[in-house]
Amino acid sequence: MITTRESISYQFSLIFGYSSPNDVIAGDVIGPGRLTRKKVNKLSQEVIKFLTMYNAILRDYTGAELFSIEFDLYNIDEKSARTNIYPQSMIFIPGKFKECESLLLALKPETGVLDIHKSRESLNNISKLFFEVEELSNRPELKKENKQLVFNKFASRFSKKLYGELIEDKWNKKLIGLSKTLPTEKEMLNTYVKVISNVEILWYKKPMEINFLNPKFQKIKIPFEGQQAIEHLKFSISEPSIGFIVDKTLNLGTNLINLANTGTLDESLDEIIIFIVNYIEDKIKDYSEPNTAEWLISSVNKFLIDLEGYLNKFLEYSRNFLSTGEMGDLDELLSKYVHYISNKGKLESEEFENICNIAKEFIEQTISQKKSLRIIELSSVFNYFTEIINKSLNIIRISLPRYLSYRRLKSLTIELMKNLHDKFVQEQKPAKILGQKIISDFKSFLFNQIETHSILLEKNLKYNEKDLIKEFYSLSDKNIDPFFNKIELKIENLVSFAEIQMESDITRIRDHIEKFKKFSKELNYLLSYVLRHSTINRYIKEEPDKEISDPVTFSNRFHRFLEKRIGGINLEWKFYILNWIKDYSRKYLKPEEQRRWTLAEVYNDFIEYFEERELKERKIENFLKFLNIYIAKIQDPEQKNLLLEFYKKYELSIEINIEFPKYVKNHIKSELNNLNPQIENTSPFNYFSLDEAETFYNYIKNTELKYFSKLIPRPLNVILKHTLTNEEKELFKGDLFHIIDFKFWHNNVRFELSDNFKEVYREWVSDL
Repeated sequence: MITTRESISYQFSLIFGYSSPNDVIAGDVIGPGRLTRKKVNKLSQEVIKFLTMYNAILRDYTGAELFSIEFDLYNIDEKSARTNIYPQSMIFIPGKFKECESLLLALKPETGVLDIHKSRESLNNISKLFFEVEELSNRPELKKENKQLVFNKFASRFSKKLYGELIEDKWNKKLIGLSKTLPTEKEMLNTYVKVISNVEILWYKKPMEINFLNPKFQKIKIPFEGQQAIEHLKFSISEPSIGFIVDKTLNLGTNLINLANTGTLDESLDEIIIFIVNYIEDKIKDYSEPNTAEWLISSVNKFLIDLEGYLNKFLEYSRNFLSTGEMGDLDELLSKYVHYISNKGKLESEEFENICNIAKEFIEQTISQKKSLRIIELSSVFNYFTEIINKSLNIIRISLPRYLSYRRLKSLTIELMKNLHDKFVQEQKPAKILGQKIISDFKSFLFNQIETHSILLEKNLKYNEKDLIKEFYSLSDKNIDPFFNKIELKIENLVSFAEIQMESDITRIRDHIEKFKKFSKELNYLLSYVLRHSTINRYIKEEPDKEISDPVTFSNRFHRFLEKRIGGINLEWKFYILNWIKDYSRKYLKPEEQRRWTLAEVYNDFIEYFEERELKERKIENFLKFLNIYIAKIQDPEQKNLLLEFYKKYELSIEINIEFPKYVKNHIKSELNNLNPQIENTSPFNYFSLDEAETFYNYIKNTELKYFSKLIPRPLNVILKHTLTNEEKELFKGDLFHIIDFKFWHNNVRFELSDNFKEVYREWVSDL
C-alpha cells in the first residue's frame, strides 16, 4: 500500500545542484528513490554538466541563456498511467549568484501552473545562501573532505526548503485576485516564427529519444514595422537556429529524465535484485541440456521457493539478534550483528555473507542517529528490509515471463533479419550494401514497435510462445508497408551505391567521393551555423543598417564578414556555402529585381533563400546538377574522367530510389512467409540475455526499478533570457525573453517562437 508520503514522493521529485568556480559541487535528490551520497553527488554533477553544455549552445545560436524549461511527461503505458501515480511535468530552472550557478530539476503532478519567476527567485536566493556558506567554509583548519561534508549538509537542507515550496504550491501562479503580469505571459509576447514537424519516438533506445522530423516553416506576418523591425533583427533568432535549439532541447529532455529516473532507484532493492538474479543464474548453470522457456520459468519458480526459505532463515536470525539487548554505537552493533549471523550460518552450513552485507549497508544508509543505540531500535529498519526482500522476489516472478516474451519477440526479429542479411550477401556488392542497410533500419523499426506492444504491457502476463510467434507475424506484416512508405534514400546512400558500381580504380577520386558523402549533413549544419546569432546577428549589429539598402549590398558585405570566420571550421563544404551568398547576390543584379528595400525585408528574404536552397541541395536529383558544375572545375584529366564515370553511375542509381526499396520489401515478405519458427529450445542460461545490454537484470532495472522509465519528456515551453551587453541594456527597460511554445497532436508538433521585444525595447532610442 502506498502511504501519503510515498504518494507525494512519486508525484514530486527534485534534484538540486550547486557549483562554483572553486570546484565546489554539491547537491541532493528528493524523490521515491534511496541513493547513497556518492550517487547523489554524481547526479548533481551530471545535471550541471548538461546545463553548461546547453547554455554554451544557446549563447552561440540565440545570444541567450536558459531561464527555464517545462516538459510534459507522456506515459507510454496508458493502463499504468490510470492506476499508478506519476508526475505530469518536469521543470528545469537554473539559478545564479555572482559566478556561482545552481539548478533545480523538479517533477510535479500538473503542467502550466508554475510561476517560473517566483521559483527562479527562490533558487537565486538559495544560490546566495550557498555562496555565503562557501565563503564561511573557506577556513584553513577545515580539510577538503570536511568542507565537502558541510556543503553536502547544506545542499540537503536547501533542497528540502525548495522541495517544501514546491509541494506547498508557493511557486504556483495566482489564479484569483490581483496578479501582476509577467514578462513571459502570452499577452506580453509577439510571435514571429511558426514551425510544424512530425514527431518520432524511439522507444527502443535506452533512454527513449524523441525526434522532430521534416520541419516546415510557416510564413507569418512579422509583428514589427519600420525601425522597430530593424532593431528586432539584431536580437531575433533565425528559423534554422531555432530548429537546431529545439533538437538540442529534445536531447536535454532525454538526458534529464534519465537522471531523474536514476534518482528513483532504491539502491538496496537494486542490490537484492542483483543478489537474486545471480543466485538463479548460478543455479541454472548446472543445467546444460537445451530446454524451453516454459521449463525455465517452472525451474526458476522452484529456485525462488528454495531461496525464500534461505532468506526467511536469515531474517529469523536477524530478528533473534534484535532480542539480544545489545547496546552501543551503530558501527559496534553492526559488527556484532555480522558476527552473529556468520556464526549462525556456520552452524546451519549456510553462507549468509552477501545478504548480510546488503542488510548492513541498508541499515547504515537508513539510520541517521548512529550513537548510543539499543539494538531493538533497529526493528523498524529490519521490518522495512524484510519488505524489500519480499518485493524483490515478487518483481523477479512477475518480470521473468514478461522479459522472456520481450526477448522472444526480439529474437524472432533478429532471426528474420539474419536470414535477410544472409540472402543479400549473395547479391552483387551495391545491392548487398544498400539492402543490408535497409534491413538494419527495418529491424530498428520493428524493435520500436515491440517496445510498446500491448502484450508486453499486460499486468499478469503468462508466457505463451505460440501466441508470441503469431504476434510476431502480425507485428512484422502490418509494419512492412508503414516502414517502406516512409523510406527515403539520401544522397550519401546513392553516392555509396555509385561508388561500389565503379568499374575503374577510384583511388584518385576517393577524397572527392568521401566529400560527397558528407554533403547533405554538412550543408544542414552550415545552414544553422551561418544563420546563428553569433554570426548573422552580429553582422547586422556591426553594419550600419542605413548602408544595407538592398540584397546585393547585404550579401556582398555578409560574404566578406563570413569569409574571415568560416576558415577555422573543419568541414569540407564550408566554402561552398559562401557560393550561396554569391548566388543570392546575382539574383538581384537584374534591373527588374531592383527596388527599394528595408533591412528587415532583405534579412527575411535572405533567410528564406537559404532555407529553400538547402532543401533543394539535399534532393537526390539536384545533386546531379551540383556534380555537373563540380566536375567542370576539375583540372586533372584523369580525375575528371573518373568523376564523369561516377556521375553516370550516380545518375543510374537515382532510379533505384523507388525500385530498390520495393525489391527489398518483396524479399522481406517472402522471407517472413518462409521463416517457420519453432518453439525455442536452447541452453537455459542463454535465456537470461539477448546480448550484453539486453539482459534479464537490465530489463528489470529499466522497467521495474526505475519508476519513471515509461515517461518521455515532450517540451511544453522553453524560456530564454537574452544576454545583453552593458550598452544594449540601455536600449531596454526590462529583460528580453525568447519563448518557444510547443503543442503536440497525434504524431505532429507545432512550435512557435515569440519574444517580449515590443514591451521592453525603448522606442525613443530608435528616434534619436
